[in-house]
Amino acid sequence: MRPSMWVILFFAAVVSVGGTCRAEIGLISLTTERGEVVRAVLGVPDAGSGKRTAVIFNHGTDVRRDGYEGAKRGGSMDVDDYVKPLVQRGYVVVAPLRTLLAREATLDRGKLVGTPEQWDAVLDYGHRAIAAARKYLDGRADVDTSSIVMMGYSEGGNLALWSAIGNPTYRAVVLVAPAAMPTSTRYQLRMAANPENLRRIGVPVFLAVSTRDFDGIRGVTTEKLIPNMQTIDPRFRFRTDYPGDHNRFFKIDRDLWADLTAFFQENGL
Repeated sequence: MRPSMWVILFFAAVVSVGGTCRAEIGLISLTTERGEVVRAVLGVPDAGSGKRTAVIFNHGTDVRRDGYEGAKRGGSMDVDDYVKPLVQRGYVVVAPLRTLLAREATLDRGKLVGTPEQWDAVLDYGHRAIAAARKYLDGRADVDTSSIVMMGYSEGGNLALWSAIGNPTYRAVVLVAPAAMPTSTRYQLRMAANPENLRRIGVPVFLAVSTRDFDGIRGVTTEKLIPNMQTIDPRFRFRTDYPGDHNRFFKIDRDLWADLTAFFQENGL
């Protein structure tokens, strides 16, 4: 891998609490095609050898607004709560930490704040961060580049879906409460859920939505995304009855983890 692409900042050993591998979790720096430096959480299993499946995980708006450390302190999303169980399963995980327009385009008391142009810029930046993460993984000798999973929650779930549509080279896609993004002019969930877009994905997709999630998410997923995916790909799996609201997915709990591992196993991951 090229040294200019990333810089390891620190590593800390984390003992598995439910997986089979110990994990090393730390921060690296990625560089986008525009020269933007993006911090990212990197998780690497410390056991075994050979090429591994990798996961690109994309966090929600709370982390972009409050920062990686700030979101942890504030009791919202801790990115490590997604990275750790995936690494303990044996995957290499990269989670870009997006920061663009943290206060200008955000979520405040369940309402989107920001102009359409700002939200488009945020999501464009997110796709550049994903591309940088993919380039980094492509350079790792321990990663099977034909077996990379695209995954995201909320804003990151929207990014994950559009990334899979625009770059159909992933092994599987996991969408956790993907944000509807009605303010965006180019990245609305409703647009992504059109059959012509969904057909471009071409790999198994798993979708998780809670019973009291935002109306926009539940509306688009139940009315368009789910029925269209069921028609397009019999490998599609979904669950929309997780108890709780949108924030229940701040971490992977036992129910979500059971469904994810079943999905992974079904698809040989």
